[in-house]
Amino acid sequence: MKTKVLFVVESFATGVYAVVHDIACNLNPDKFEIKIIHSIRSDTPQNYANDFKQQNIELIHVQMDSIDMYFKAIRNIKSIINEFCPDLIHLHSSKAGFLGRIAAKHSKTKVYYSPHGFSFIRTDVSSLTKNLFLYLERYANRKKHSTIIAVSQSEAAHARRITDEVVVINNFIDTQSIQELEESEDPFVVTCGRITAARNPKTFNQIAQRLPDIRFVWIGDGEDKYELTSENINITGYLPRKEVFKILPKAAVYIQPSLWEGMPVAVLEAMAAAKPVVASNIIGNKDLIEDGKTGMLFNPEDIDGFVQAITTLLDDINLRTTIGKNAREYVAAHHDVKVALQAYESLYTSNRRSE
Repeated sequence: MKTKVLFVVESFATGVYAVVHDIACNLNPDKFEIKIIHSIRSDTPQNYANDFKQQNIELIHVQMDSIDMYFKAIRNIKSIINEFCPDLIHLHSSKAGFLGRIAAKHSKTKVYYSPHGFSFIRTDVSSLTKNLFLYLERYANRKKHSTIIAVSQSEAAHARRITDEVVVINNFIDTQSIQELEESEDPFVVTCGRITAARNPKTFNQIAQRLPDIRFVWIGDGEDKYELTSENINITGYLPRKEVFKILPKAAVYIQPSLWEGMPVAVLEAMAAAKPVVASNIIGNKDLIEDGKTGMLFNPEDIDGFVQAITTLLDDINLRTTIGKNAREYVAAHHDVKVALQAYESLYTSNRRSE
């Protein structure tokens, strides 16, 4: 009999979407039956149903992105749990983590929760708001105890503020799906992701303004794109992953001046494409990058540091080639989908209901 897995995903886009897709679609279809409860956001891929088109996977749309939808979402999730009787429930992102635990509070099913970056580590909100987010995490965990799956050791340290039941499975990508391509004849700097406060578009814009002769590309879109005013920035809008992988490997340098992260899939993809990454020295980024070897790290607001690093890399093709090669080798060894899938399959099958 197959192991029945229920995913609950609010942030059905960008890095979380990639992780959920790569777990669900790589689990052995002869061993796992999967249902995915998900929201739809502006950056959810339009062809998402085709991405999950496997006989053992069923997608169920339950909108849960705004407060007026929460009670209905909890009822719907609870109903699906009762009908499906999963062997385990895996919640992805903080909203799904909260709503899913409330919905499952009377269920005996084992619950796992992947926050993909805790809300209480945000830097764009007040201390009072961060404390509220932490309280809500602890409240939800009291209602339905869960094991937190942290995507980095740094995230695990924060997870232990909520529960002692924490496991670490590094975020991952399919490294074989990302090719090493020759750089564009016109070297450019790239980043990828939703344009929000977390990704620090203000600093990205200031860096671009300091390097007016260099082309900067932001693959993505979002509510904070008004911060990107420099004339040398090209915003592509949301693109399918296949299109992203045509642009990303042609860049000379990848930058990620984020203010907070879980463990960014976009950085993993850039490293797999053998790009030197210049990133902020924060949770997630610092778990991936060894400064000077697989990338470069700076304070998120250190404009001078970012500008100097980018200039140095653009002036020295041997340096960026060496760092890019080191980065690709590191990701292939520690963050490939095959390594992660073994960990998830072991975790999931350990919680099968008794026959």
